[in-house]
Amino acid sequence: MNANNSLEADSHHHISLKEHASYLLQLSCFWLILATYLFPMCKQKFNQVIGK
Repeated sequence: MNANNSLEADSHHHISLKEHASYLLQLSCFWLILATYLFPMCKQKFNQVIGK
């Protein structure tokens, strides 16, 4: 029973690592897209503030 439990834990750990990597990848893509849209707007507002 002990060996079975450790095997399940190991298998679960492997799955969670893959899920974690997938989650991080999606999060990175999300922030990349968000930054692509927000950066020009922030830059424009920043330039307006500097211009004044």
